[in-house]
Amino acid sequence: MSSDLHPFTHLDLAKEATLTPYDESAFTIDPELTPSTEAIIEPPKLEGGPSAKPAPPTVPPTKHWLLRTRLVVIDCAGLFVSWVVLGYFLVNSYDTLHRMAPGACAAVVTLFAMRSVGLYRARLCTRRADEIKRIFLAGLWGAAAFALVQHHLKNLGPQVLACFGAYVLVLALCRWQYGRWLRAQRAKGRWLRGVVLVGSNDDAAQLATMLRSEPELGYLVTGVIGECTSGAPWDTLPTSPSICSIPHLAAATGASGVLIVPYALSSASTQNAIAIAAAANLHVQVWPGWPGIGNQRLRQTPLSDEPFFYVEPRAQTRWQPVAKRALDLVGASFILLITSPIIAASALAIKLEDRGPVFHRGERVGLGGNTFLVYKLRSMTPNDGELPPDLATMNERIDGPLFKASNDPRVTRIGKFLRASSIDELPQLFNVLQGTMSLVGPRPALPSEAAQFDEDLQRRHSVRPGVTGLWQVEARHNPSFNAYRRLDLRYVDNWSLWLDLTILASTVPSVASQAVGSLRRSQ
Repeated sequence: MSSDLHPFTHLDLAKEATLTPYDESAFTIDPELTPSTEAIIEPPKLEGGPSAKPAPPTVPPTKHWLLRTRLVVIDCAGLFVSWVVLGYFLVNSYDTLHRMAPGACAAVVTLFAMRSVGLYRARLCTRRADEIKRIFLAGLWGAAAFALVQHHLKNLGPQVLACFGAYVLVLALCRWQYGRWLRAQRAKGRWLRGVVLVGSNDDAAQLATMLRSEPELGYLVTGVIGECTSGAPWDTLPTSPSICSIPHLAAATGASGVLIVPYALSSASTQNAIAIAAAANLHVQVWPGWPGIGNQRLRQTPLSDEPFFYVEPRAQTRWQPVAKRALDLVGASFILLITSPIIAASALAIKLEDRGPVFHRGERVGLGGNTFLVYKLRSMTPNDGELPPDLATMNERIDGPLFKASNDPRVTRIGKFLRASSIDELPQLFNVLQGTMSLVGPRPALPSEAAQFDEDLQRRHSVRPGVTGLWQVEARHNPSFNAYRRLDLRYVDNWSLWLDLTILASTVPSVASQAVGSLRRSQ
């Protein structure tokens, strides 16, 4: 452990606060989110004579008011529709005021309750289940207000239940759509939160690589406290060897928080880093460095008021694999039944476009590393086996063996829509019925791709490949192989029937949204 990372009481802040040169083009921060630093990066003034210690600069909070305002407007629209409009039509009264008053009061009370339960604090709503729970709790206050106004007007009825149910559904959908929009914006490099990474060991490098390859997570590392080594993910960023310079580095780079990697520091240094960052009004997050362990397996078990975590074992009851197979059979049969007209119409469109074959059969690697034939609606030209000479230069996945080209010349006009809407993958439901695939799992890889996977990633073949999966719902459009690898292994290491149901529930609105977007672009 480097002595520069030990407790800061013995360090000379005037010496340690210098920053190494860096390339400003290596990172960008949205100007709306970047606080002005003209007044805070100047050398701190000394009080009490030359021997006094300089006071650390305070970084002002990042301006999130634009995002928060957008979210409040969306919530207000949802509240108006679910409480006011629906209540107006359901309440049985000839008096317009009597019909609008319950819903209006409920909407106002619910909005204040949403703020009180933390629905406008990002750190409290990172998990979808927690957000929906808070929406439900806030709605109970609104429902109480609705019922009280109805009772006061001597018009109490069951309308409150219908309005409350509509409120939960509408707000959950509004929040989901807002989250999708924000992730898409962040994937383009917008609305990112600048953070200083504290630590420079292998764990810190892994975290920096994840954040850089998955910008949709919303973080942008702008500086590092630790050693600057050649080839590190932060070799073009400003660095400082001392934790005492956290406020200065954050101020100089516009960061609003710190990400601390505790295994890169001593226990005392970690505590000091937290204290220094908190005193400078910076958001503090600690990454324990446990890749592959899902959040649902962690339980807080404090001992003597100290933070401890219990890691739940990956115990699977015998009924879960049986239930998964039953879900595959029932789900695939039902989806094939309701989508058969779509498959038939798509097959006709493919045939009319170029008179070629309707279906495509390709070899993929499945359970146990065995190969099988996967079925798809053909989305490429019939001579797709003849690769264009410049195809390799079009590959957007530059950090792994996978291939992705947004403007692949082999894709037909109909094929573009089929791919964007995932209709081309519907025939894979026959693979599910055969038992070579599952509804949920890692996407099946080509043999040439699987041959380049390392030993750890080969574990993805310990489960059946899926029609949809964790990678599809969280990072489908991310070209990074690192995201593909991380999410596939996270699924394998944390599989449960509940996780499958969650992924299936997320897939339906995601595919529908992509299909609508594809239709709009084609028009």
